[in-house]
Amino acid sequence: MELPEITPQVVAATSIPILLIIGDSDIVTPEHAVAMFRLLGGGVPGDLAPMPAPSLPSCLAHQHIGVTGRADMLWAMIPLFLDAT
Repeated sequence: MELPEITPQVVAATSIPILLIIGDSDIVTPEHAVAMFRLLGGGVPGDLAPMPAPSLPSCLAHQHIGVTGRADMLWAMIPLFLDAT
């Protein structure tokens, strides 16, 4: 299977709010998720600048598939994100 290549420029040009959800033992490394978060405008000091649209919650001690089994965590994150957009 060949995965699509999405350049950093394409990610940075995205104008819709994006919620990145990862497990800390995910296929996607935390470093990669943080890089995406920063490309989308995240990582600013929220007390000194407007809050960015992207959000990056992490489900602790979960792998890629395990996150989907944690509806309790997802239901705590997703409505807050949707209400803020």
